[in-house]
Amino acid sequence: MRARLTVIGFNIAVVSFQLDRLSLMPGGVDIPGLHAPFHASSSVSLLLAIPVSMAAIVGYIFSSEFDEVGTCTSWSIVAADILMYMGLACTIAGFFSPIGVSLDALEAHATAQSFHIIFVAESLILIGGISWFLAAYLGPVRALLKSPFPRTTNIYLAVAYLVVFGYLGFISASADAVDANSTTAITIAQWLMEFVQPFRW
Repeated sequence: MRARLTVIGFNIAVVSFQLDRLSLMPGGVDIPGLHAPFHASSSVSLLLAIPVSMAAIVGYIFSSEFDEVGTCTSWSIVAADILMYMGLACTIAGFFSPIGVSLDALEAHATAQSFHIIFVAESLILIGGISWFLAAYLGPVRALLKSPFPRTTNIYLAVAYLVVFGYLGFISASADAVDANSTTAITIAQWLMEFVQPFRW
């Protein structure tokens, strides 16, 4: 439990740091009243990580129910694990998605080193993408497979995860549309892309 809470605390700290740094990144959308361009996709991903991580903490608090031999009897510990991984995925998305834009701007001003810059950019996005898939899918799947609770409970948790993940994906797709200055409604293809989000970084 202590290790899980440490991970969540570290995740929130990274989010706080990165939100402050986004204003220094190139690109973004100019919005009247804001002193710096707004990076909607990255900002929204990072902001979503906070309530998801807080919900995981609440789940861990709810799971503080033990039987007479000290075994946890509440399925909320598995739900909290899944939310913890979801929060990590949101943070990874917010942290790595602006890298491509930043390195594109760098490449434009350093054409002599464009090969090296492209290699660095693609490598960073690849590593970030692998981390995202581990947090978004492998982590929750492992938590469910290791769950000591009935199969029906685990199926409900898996469905709930996909529903929440899909809703967050719609929010993320909308934020990406803001970055692209799109005025059209979100399409099914745009929404489905959020389930493999690193491919649009």
